[in-house]
Amino acid sequence: MTRLPQSGEPTQRVCEILNDPDSSLGNLLERASYLMQLETLLTGLLDSDLAAQFQVAAARKNRLILISPSASWATRLRMQAPRLISSLHAAGVRQIEHIDIRVAPLARQTLGTRSKRPLSAAAKQALGHMAHLRDETSRDETSD
Repeated sequence: MTRLPQSGEPTQRVCEILNDPDSSLGNLLERASYLMQLETLLTGLLDSDLAAQFQVAAARKNRLILISPSASWATRLRMQAPRLISSLHAAGVRQIEHIDIRVAPLARQTLGTRSKRPLSAAAKQALGHMAHLRDETSRDETSD
């Protein structure tokens, strides 16, 4: 049995909504992905102690805003800011010209150093399903 929308508007597949940069959710996911990429890039440029003491909060116009849990860590980050900007430019992120550091609690709990954990079997399976959906969507779009 097929369910029809009660609103009378055409339905969309979830993968269409996620891949549509004009949708609110698609835009939000794209923005979050960009901020995560910046944080990953910056984490790789800093020593492990300092890398565990910041988070990317926002990127607005030509400014990247980082948060740090204390003034002492924020000061150390400020000292690294010119080098980080140069490294971002070298990595192709040329729109960032300034880094602002603010003191605020981190959203995640600081563990001292960041460590990579292996994905669980369920997470690997979920990522596999998502990749399969993406591939199906790509094939459907190219065949149209």
